[in-house]
Amino acid sequence: MSTLLSPVNLVALVLFSAALAWRIYQVTRAPTVPNWAVTACVAGFAAAFLLQQTVISDEVDALFGRGAARVANNSLLACGLCALVIFFLGSALGPRRYRRVALELVPLVAAITLMIVTMSLTPPELRGLPLGPATIHDSWVAAFYLGAGLYLIYGLIACTAWIVRYLRVADRNLRIGLRLGAIGMASAAIGSICRALYIVVAWVFGPVVKVLLLLGVPFVIVGGMLFLAGVTYPGLRARVSALRRRRQHRREHEALAPLWTVLVGAFPSIVLRTPPRRGDRLSPRGVHRGHYRRVIEIRDGLVQLSPYLDADFGEVVATDPAAAAAALKAALRRHADGEASDGRAKQVLPAGADDLESDVRPLLALSAAMAAGDVTWTR
Repeated sequence: MSTLLSPVNLVALVLFSAALAWRIYQVTRAPTVPNWAVTACVAGFAAAFLLQQTVISDEVDALFGRGAARVANNSLLACGLCALVIFFLGSALGPRRYRRVALELVPLVAAITLMIVTMSLTPPELRGLPLGPATIHDSWVAAFYLGAGLYLIYGLIACTAWIVRYLRVADRNLRIGLRLGAIGMASAAIGSICRALYIVVAWVFGPVVKVLLLLGVPFVIVGGMLFLAGVTYPGLRARVSALRRRRQHRREHEALAPLWTVLVGAFPSIVLRTPPRRGDRLSPRGVHRGHYRRVIEIRDGLVQLSPYLDADFGEVVATDPAAAAAALKAALRRHADGEASDGRAKQVLPAGADDLESDVRPLLALSAAMAAGDVTWTR
């Protein structure tokens, strides 16, 4: 079985897929440079993760030559980090960002060039092999991993510093994701520093301190997981909030049915002529449109009935929904019997209800009172 299906890799695949899907969705909604930069970062990390899997790296090496997958993997990691640094620079520097972004590409190009050159100079039998006691004392292998590692350390520390800076001004929900991302970046930086120390000590001084390499691996893995969790958290929270709001609007739409039914029976013209859009019943926006449509129609019906209501009806709705339901029933009967009204429109909702969302609460109470009292109206 491929190591791609191990539990850790499956968790990483889920996180990468969720993060990348959310970022692509954000880009389609707002194709701005910051959105593209973060999406490129996640895409680079996801591709690098896939290239770490033996089943994929072997195919790449077979196609392009031994060591190609290792170069591509580290280059993609570097590009992902560079994209994230560019995101922070673009957000902070304003009009000056383009020159600074151009300067940021210099160390990236230098690091990738170094990796390509050192891998091409590495003895064929050592190309593409992982860093370890058997390969560390070869100068080209050491130079390859040290060059890649130094750029990663630079990028990780820079991104951690930027994230910590943004924590001060971010809202509460975004702050949680940023904090996870910062911890993940810092953890990965510690792991990269351990690996760099392992290379320097073994290459320059001779001793192979395996514990440095062993320590670096869990720090990098945990750091990557936390970074992905931080990127995914805001989107996941937004989706959960959207689902809750959708369920709330669906429940409120049904709860308003008793009040809506009697008002439409008395004033059929309040039903909006714009027909529901195709697929509204299944789409999230359709749920919200149906909810707002019903609230508007109810409010219009109450306004048309208001000449038959007392002047304090709006306050009664807020303080005693049952009494308001009885008054509404009496007004509907008077309207149906053709009795004369005073002809004056009145306040039909509490004075504080000045938008659709604030209208809903008193209307729900009135509709519940109508249903509880079995208040029906027939022409």
